[in-house]
Amino acid sequence: MSDPAWDSAEELMRTWLQRAREGQHSHHEAGKLLKRANYALAVPIIVITAGLGTAAFATIATQLSGGWKVAFGVLGIAAAVLSTLQTHMRYAERAEKHKNLGAQYGVIRRKLETILATPREEREDRRAVLDEVRSKFDALSGEGDVVSRRIFDRTIKRLAERDRQRSKQLGR
Repeated sequence: MSDPAWDSAEELMRTWLQRAREGQHSHHEAGKLLKRANYALAVPIIVITAGLGTAAFATIATQLSGGWKVAFGVLGIAAAVLSTLQTHMRYAERAEKHKNLGAQYGVIRRKLETILATPREEREDRRAVLDEVRSKFDALSGEGDVVSRRIFDRTIKRLAERDRQRSKQLGR
């Protein structure tokens, strides 16, 4: 038996389900990108500072030419600049935020999937269900960084391709 109120509520929940899936995957992708950016700065900092530390001890025993002193000075400045950029850009912190937001979108997605899989007569009150999910979305909207359009678009394309592959496998 069709219930127009639940029909429209389910349509809304399917829309929210799609948004939750897109949010989950795009935030995970943004987190991975920022984590790689953090490593792109961290590794050179470690290598440069380790080399400079070793060179500092080597200069105790030997006299270096002016060219080497300039090179070590430039490397020291480069390490300081990279370290400052890493601190200022907060890649690690932002990556963690995106990871957490992706996980929270995943919680909403699974909640919606559970509701839609439950027979209507066994569900809670329609308004209560919608209000709960809406409040979770509202809480997420004020947290963290926004995913860049480039990452979001790339994620949407990847999810669409995954859906096409899944449909082919299922023979749809």
